[in-house]
Amino acid sequence: MPSTSDRTHPFQLLIVGGGPGGMATLLAAHHTGQLDDLLKEGVAIVEKGSAIGAGTLGQYAINSDSSGLTFVDCLRSSSPGGLTELYNHPLTRTLAEAGDGAVALKDAAEFLNLVGARLKDIVATHKGCNVFLGHTAISARRTLNGWSVTLRDSSGQERIVYAKNVVLSTGAGQPLTRLAAETVGNASLTALCGDRLLQSDDVLSHDGLRSLTQRLKGLTSPRVAVIGGSTSAVAVCHALLNRMPEIRFSPDGVTLLHRRELRVYYPDAASALAENYTEFGPDDICNISGKVFRFAGFRLESRELVMQARGLGNRPPEPRLRLHHLATETETATRECFASADIVISALGYRPRALPVYDLSGAEIPLKAGTGPQEPLVDSQCRVLRSDGVALPGLFGMGLAAGFVPRGPLGGEASFRGQANGLWLWQKDVGSLIVNAIQNAPKYRDPSMKGSDSFTAAEKAESVADISALISPDSRKSERPDALHISL
Repeated sequence: MPSTSDRTHPFQLLIVGGGPGGMATLLAAHHTGQLDDLLKEGVAIVEKGSAIGAGTLGQYAINSDSSGLTFVDCLRSSSPGGLTELYNHPLTRTLAEAGDGAVALKDAAEFLNLVGARLKDIVATHKGCNVFLGHTAISARRTLNGWSVTLRDSSGQERIVYAKNVVLSTGAGQPLTRLAAETVGNASLTALCGDRLLQSDDVLSHDGLRSLTQRLKGLTSPRVAVIGGSTSAVAVCHALLNRMPEIRFSPDGVTLLHRRELRVYYPDAASALAENYTEFGPDDICNISGKVFRFAGFRLESRELVMQARGLGNRPPEPRLRLHHLATETETATRECFASADIVISALGYRPRALPVYDLSGAEIPLKAGTGPQEPLVDSQCRVLRSDGVALPGLFGMGLAAGFVPRGPLGGEASFRGQANGLWLWQKDVGSLIVNAIQNAPKYRDPSMKGSDSFTAAEKAESVADISALISPDSRKSERPDALHISL
């Protein structure tokens, strides 16, 4: 098979995007020992940058909601090889020593770039495979045997690559149109806040925090309003209070305006009840792992901040943060929050970036994700959906804001409404859905028997045994490391 596909010899799999979501399918195959079989059938990766790995993760000045051990676990495999050799690398050691604790995203990004470089070498040197760096995917079109994807390099030259299956891992963004569509009463956020309005992505980067510091620096008692109830919203609040030492917020200086209830994660019901946390019922407990608010609950630093703000678990209070529940507050009070704020930060989530997709005749296929601000790109099998909800054969989506919601054997609480953006989940069970659909060979770890968003005790013992020389005894804090989420 040639390393540049044609109509008669398409790649078995073409992955568009070389960031964390793009690597996840191959890392899932590595974990289950299916990577070599997949490579033999022909794999290609398309990445507009000069390397595959962390994508934009390293630009953020915050810590991850995934533990250090969770990141390292992507190297573990039933078939040791090129990736498992990275256990001995200093970057692996740095993350492994964090154990169940959070790690800086810049450190996580360095590690993912290391993994990406090794994965790139594995793919690029395998017969019948290719890595197209410095190429942007322009569109995908149905063929009788799969898909043709048009690529454009940095010089503007175009080429067409053929594949039986395509995975779109093209990332996500925060469209400005969302701000105009979000209203308080009859006024949009943009109308209410004007140039005081920022988005979470504008703030959470190193440059963003420096810029925000300069804007607030001269104010005697600065006030910031953050709108959103997701991980990114609480991450913004944490960054404001802990990563801007030149800014001194007074009590209630930061207000978090949220619609949904702010839930916190517990490893099991007994742990929650031991801290007098009773805001859950049977539908809030994962039927596989027994975790309370496994997907909806905040974790690590965000969890601690929410518990402080809500007075849960005997945590010391955080008087600088005020919670404003939009469902119970009046519109007048909400407008006053916006009017009195020096800066308003929108953390309303992300929307997937997808390629234009065309049918056999060349007519564009409208996608489900384009029909509304909350509509998913994919279904429960990671298949990209047409606007009418029908899955497109051989076209998959993976990554931030794709809209995948785990169900059935992948577990999760029945009450969960939203999408799960977890690196560990992508690299294990979710990635395996795609691998098995492509290979039609269900040789994957059975989620009904083994954890799902984190290790069982047996799985963790296996992982720790692999890297026991790297992890100090003090870093082994619990039987179940946190494994979600890296979403911002």
